[in-house]
Amino acid sequence: MPSASKSRSLLPDALRKQWARFFLHDVHFADRHEKLDALYRIRDPWELETEAQRFRFRETNRLIAEQFGRVGSLLEIGCGEGHQSEHLLQVCDELVGIDVSGRAVERARVRCPQATFLEGDVSTAGLDAGARFDLVVACEVLYYVKDVAAELDRLGRLGRGCLVTYYARPAHTLDPHVLAIDGVESTTVQYGSSSWTIAWWRRPTED
Repeated sequence: MPSASKSRSLLPDALRKQWARFFLHDVHFADRHEKLDALYRIRDPWELETEAQRFRFRETNRLIAEQFGRVGSLLEIGCGEGHQSEHLLQVCDELVGIDVSGRAVERARVRCPQATFLEGDVSTAGLDAGARFDLVVACEVLYYVKDVAAELDRLGRLGRGCLVTYYARPAHTLDPHVLAIDGVESTTVQYGSSSWTIAWWRRPTED
């Protein structure tokens, strides 16, 4: 039986898309961690090795550098297999990534051995109770969280600065939560027919 690390190249694109559609059924805004983990039975289920996704990674790094400068400690929520982690390591001194999929975390550790990766969500990943990061990043994650407002609040408690990205199509669902944050700024980046919102904000210094 082929290993998960080889299965992406062995599965035809049409079959891979059917696989993803099956496991993504009923996961949006639902906290269905077990389904998200099952999706990683194949490698790169989100197809993050495309030029469009690499463009998003580069644009995210560019905005981090412009808005936050060199980051000391960075927490990446929803790190997956570490595709974007590789890029985020270019703009920070220390990276901690968390993901609800143990399969994904194992691959991320191989991909980026210089970073720290933990299995779980913000509440269960074993982060120190008083942990505070210079920047918390959640890219393409909010679609799968049941309580978006509560998740954004948790991000703010963990980071002196926060940055999120999300695809344009569900923006009507996410914008009311994200753009209501005090001091938030946002922009849109586009590659071909794909566009994403990138939003960022800082925790008030008096906190």
